[in-house]
Amino acid sequence: MIRYHVKRNSKSRNTLRYLGVFLFVFGAWLVYLFFSGMASTHVIGAILGALIGLYGGYLFIHTFEEDKYDIDYEFKDTELVIRHHRGETVYTYDQIDDVSLIVPENEMLYSLILIKAGRKKYLIPFSYKKEACDAIYQHLTARVTAKDLLAEIREDDKTRKNGV
Repeated sequence: MIRYHVKRNSKSRNTLRYLGVFLFVFGAWLVYLFFSGMASTHVIGAILGALIGLYGGYLFIHTFEEDKYDIDYEFKDTELVIRHHRGETVYTYDQIDDVSLIVPENEMLYSLILIKAGRKKYLIPFSYKKEACDAIYQHLTARVTAKDLLAEIREDDKTRKNGV
């Protein structure tokens, strides 16, 4: 079993929340100016205010997602356990659709692993931890590709039985 902890900065999360609230209020103020008659000839300003307000709401709402908080990953032999602030999520390796390794030009600085399981995506960053990234990626690909190979073998057997 391999454990890995991803620490998220709460100051960044709070900054995005404050920025979202500010943009929402600013956009609402621009729309208010248009509908109150103070700037009734500035339709473009009202549209821009509505868009700014919607973007502020988007920023605020998405700071509450589970990937914005600290996450603990446990890579077991048969399953992947993800512990986040709302509880824990357990995926068997059959449920994982894709595992991708993202390596930049200077791979010693950072690497990323992207795990896709259904509609959820988990991006695991590794800063100055190339060895840990390689170990986890090998662990994941060994289990996920084994599942894919078994599925291909079963499909080949079915087509051979139906074709012969």
